[in-house]
Amino acid sequence: MKLGFSLENKISLGGKQYCLDVSFHNVMKATALLKDSDISERVRVSTVLRLLLTPVSHIRTRFFSFSQKTVLLKTLFDTLVTNSNTNKSSDSILSLENDGVLIYSAFMQVYGIDLYKDRLDWRSFCALLSCIPENTALFSVMRARQCETSESMNEGLETLFNKLTGGNKND
Repeated sequence: MKLGFSLENKISLGGKQYCLDVSFHNVMKATALLKDSDISERVRVSTVLRLLLTPVSHIRTRFFSFSQKTVLLKTLFDTLVTNSNTNKSSDSILSLENDGVLIYSAFMQVYGIDLYKDRLDWRSFCALLSCIPENTALFSVMRARQCETSESMNEGLETLFNKLTGGNKND
């Protein structure tokens, strides 16, 4: 992310440019759709393109074959969505789907951003998420997940877990 320049909202494929709408909400919906095995792959790809392309760019893809749509979607994710994730190893310590409450509260606490109401570009979201400070519950949970476990640490981790969650791990 280069601060002196606006965020690029276009990708090029086959000599043509496609305008994007990579808002936080759209990328989250797209990611969930791509994982939904109850929906056919063709429908998932088409729906995700409809979410992430501007209406004019989406209309330009209506006569694309399924393989062309798949290539466009892969290009989109490779260049804009995936490259925004600054810490690839964080997958095991953070789940965008399961940690939603922690992420939401951290953004409200630290930045005053309401992720349900405010429109936020995906790349901005990733940048802000990567800098969540230590005084948030999200940071504490992520730190606890990074701890290596051993038999001697189990009691300490259970105590930490109970402190962070306010409950009993075995409930």
